[in-house]
Amino acid sequence: MTADDRLSQQELLRAHGVKPTKKRGQNFLIDGNLARAVAGDVLALSSDVLELGAGGGALTRPLLDAGASVLAVEVDRGLCELLRSELGAEPRFTLHEGDIARLDWAALLAVAGASPVVAGNLPYVLTSEVLFALADHRERTSGGVFMVQREVAQRLVSGPGGKEYGVLSVLLGSLFEIELVRQVPSSVFWPRPDVKSAIVRLKPRADAWEQDEFLAFKDVIKSLFIHRRKQLSRILRTRLNDDADAALDVLSKAGIAPGDRPEQVDRGRLRELARRVTEWEQA
Repeated sequence: MTADDRLSQQELLRAHGVKPTKKRGQNFLIDGNLARAVAGDVLALSSDVLELGAGGGALTRPLLDAGASVLAVEVDRGLCELLRSELGAEPRFTLHEGDIARLDWAALLAVAGASPVVAGNLPYVLTSEVLFALADHRERTSGGVFMVQREVAQRLVSGPGGKEYGVLSVLLGSLFEIELVRQVPSSVFWPRPDVKSAIVRLKPRADAWEQDEFLAFKDVIKSLFIHRRKQLSRILRTRLNDDADAALDVLSKAGIAPGDRPEQVDRGRLRELARRVTEWEQA
């Protein structure tokens, strides 16, 4: 079957008796041009792909057509039957029937390739979980390409001083170069969602992190951004056993003014601050 002979994504879903369900928050991508563009975004990182939530194969098919090897994850039984029927004969296609929220990431990444890219249209309730899983397994991947709600994309790419700058942008931005690749209109989905979407690409940064440092950094950043608008000297005094001198000392060594607030400080200085705080707490 040639590309021109294939059913459109919406026709394919209907032919297999698939209807979107609110329970799973299903909004199927039905625009072939956008799917091919996103496939290009993915392949710019790797030709080995771990695809999360393959759905009706809207992204899977153009990835395979472009030469990718795809390990697709899908939990919906009806969609798994569709994928097996339509793509099961493809030698570079593997289906894992399972829930994104309960994945054995290490095992799947090992099957997906030497350094696969993780891709997919992420459910809002699982977006942070998937992004932090990518962070935890960053040394085993070539990064990620995800369709997310536009507000999440804006938080990921935001910098100091903006209201979107927070835990997501600091932690993920410290590990990855994050790019908002393209805006996605609601008209490309069936049914049309009430929210706007965007494609983000996360490429691992060259400067490596030791896992122990990242975990300590994560702990410090989360504690700071609970009070994102408070002065750092006050936040750290509380954390450092009510020791005002210690708070001022770690801030000075990190090159941060006592009156600065977490939302005003760039990722590099926050990394140094977290290192100084961890040193003080371990002394």
